[in-house]
Amino acid sequence: MRYLISAVAAVVAAIPLAAPAAADADEFVRKVQAKWVYLSADQVMTAGNQACAALRSGVPASVVIDNLNQGLGVSVLAAQDIVSTAVVELGC
Repeated sequence: MRYLISAVAAVVAAIPLAAPAAADADEFVRKVQAKWVYLSADQVMTAGNQACAALRSGVPASVVIDNLNQGLGVSVLAAQDIVSTAVVELGC
């Protein structure tokens, strides 16, 4: 019981630290385009939204990265960066 109370307290304490969602999408695009300048903002957002949808559906990150690599025609490194940045900035 004590552990449950501690866990709930930790979650409640972390809620005010969450960043606003509207700024996250802009930050996601900015961070990805800073490294991968050849991608348009629309491509970045589409890829990020696809990555989040797949991850939320239980698709392993390695499969999502491979799908972006093949579907978007980017390197594995770029696809990995898109997925990891989407997880952080878009909250997938």
